[in-house]
Amino acid sequence: MSRVNPWIARVLIAGMIATVAAACDRANPPSVSLDTPNDALPSEGPPPPPDGAFLAQMSPEQTNQLTSLGVEVVVPGTVPPSFAIAELRVDRGDSGPAYLVVYQNDLNQCFAVEFAAQGIDDPPATESRTPIQPPLFGDQDYGLNHGPFADADMRAQFPQPNLFTDWMSGPSGAYRLIGATYIGDLFESLRSCADVPIPEAVALAESLTVLTADPMGDLLESKP
Repeated sequence: MSRVNPWIARVLIAGMIATVAAACDRANPPSVSLDTPNDALPSEGPPPPPDGAFLAQMSPEQTNQLTSLGVEVVVPGTVPPSFAIAELRVDRGDSGPAYLVVYQNDLNQCFAVEFAAQGIDDPPATESRTPIQPPLFGDQDYGLNHGPFADADMRAQFPQPNLFTDWMSGPSGAYRLIGATYIGDLFESLRSCADVPIPEAVALAESLTVLTADPMGDLLESKP
């Protein structure tokens, strides 16, 4: 797995998603590429979850879109019913498959699950870190990073508070939970989003599971 600067990777994720999915109705939010102009992105809040929604508040059409990537799709196993999918984006480009699923609730809180097959790196340290133990990824020293960056220069350049887990490795690539600052950098319409509380973010990260026909998902073997 190649290594790049995390901030370059952050920009690459925003620019590499080139596949545009067909627009859906309010019960099935649009899927567009990350290079879609910001003024073309929806500015309204998320629609209510569709009736009979499956794992992770995801409709069958959205499930099919993600699983068509041919990778292990990982999503939160427990999403509060107040949240709905606000953005769902996939990439099948030369950099390898990638996806991003953004959730938003009626309190304008946001979080997302991000996957990249390659091009990841360890992010800069934050002032606070909470251990997490997602059963899906085995007994690893993963954590939820939150608060300002610990390095003074990084904090001066990026003063917003952060919320993101470590990249967690699986057979297809790496996964992480990200918060409002990262989401706002990618979507102008979501720049006013707030982070979920830390205990809720920990619970979401620890509920990560594989998206399959089995609503309980399967365990994902972590890389050695």
